[in-house]
Amino acid sequence: MNCARIWAVRAGGNGQGESIFLDRNQIALNFVEAVADVSDLPATRTAFKEMFGQSSDAKPSAIPIQAGQLYRFVHELSIGDFVIYPRRADRSLHWGEITGPYVFDPGDSIEFAHRRAVRWIAKKSRDVFSQGALYELGSTLTLFEVKSFAGEFRQKFESADARTETTSVTFDDESEGGIFRDITESTRDFIAKKIKTDLKGFPFEPFMADLFRAMGYQAHATRSVRDDGVDIIAHRDELGIEPPILKIQVKVVDANISADCVKAFYAMVQERDVGIFVTTGGYSSSATNFARTKGNLKLMGGAELVELIQKYYDNLDLKYRKQIPLRRVLVPDVQLAL
Repeated sequence: MNCARIWAVRAGGNGQGESIFLDRNQIALNFVEAVADVSDLPATRTAFKEMFGQSSDAKPSAIPIQAGQLYRFVHELSIGDFVIYPRRADRSLHWGEITGPYVFDPGDSIEFAHRRAVRWIAKKSRDVFSQGALYELGSTLTLFEVKSFAGEFRQKFESADARTETTSVTFDDESEGGIFRDITESTRDFIAKKIKTDLKGFPFEPFMADLFRAMGYQAHATRSVRDDGVDIIAHRDELGIEPPILKIQVKVVDANISADCVKAFYAMVQERDVGIFVTTGGYSSSATNFARTKGNLKLMGGAELVELIQKYYDNLDLKYRKQIPLRRVLVPDVQLAL
């Protein structure tokens, strides 16, 4: 029986610590209220609460939660435990094994100075997991233990023969923030899965053309008149003669798009044009670095695509709104309530 625990950890609200996670092979916590080595603190939650309480940045209501997370990071996580990192940029889940003890390392980022070494083992799209498993990862906490669907995560990351856990999901955080995150993540997952099941392949091109029309462009798919790697042409003016002309390539894939693929597309983009590469997955670091050197090249990944669909949903053609049926609901505005 595998007794190793499974933890989920986030790289900041907007993925600020991603380079530490994936390039330095470390997981890290970002607490501006605690930017000191806590390894010598007494191994009690009370000691950690008192330390947080000494910070002028600490909110009294948040102290028990933040102190508890840092306490667990230092004293409950163990070498050999597993960790899940939900990466927002490409909607993937990274699975790793904790390989080192707690260290305080403010070297390249004082905000993410509380760290542990990790060995990344696998990466999978969120789409391969059940909605219940994804709900469990919707906690607002930066660090939390995965329990209810631990079996499913083990099975899909490690063994095709293992049995999937079917226990009902329970939440550690019942706050309004937790409810909001659950709804937000569930909606994003629903949109992404609909794209990959109902719009995969050729149907994705006219859908993307319609999305650009919803954004205010004149746009049309080009499959019937071209074979040069440009799937959609878009422009602001009625006649399509005023620059810039948008040349767009789209791909429904889970894997990262390589630099060679991006370069081949960019070769079709003229100096006065703007090239936009759209994928439901992500991009390799070399592809991203190449795009940074080109002022008229934009790379759009799966997370940004889903956000645009949500933003311009009401302007989409009725056909596509039926394929991706969404209903607007009122949820607590956590920021205004603070």
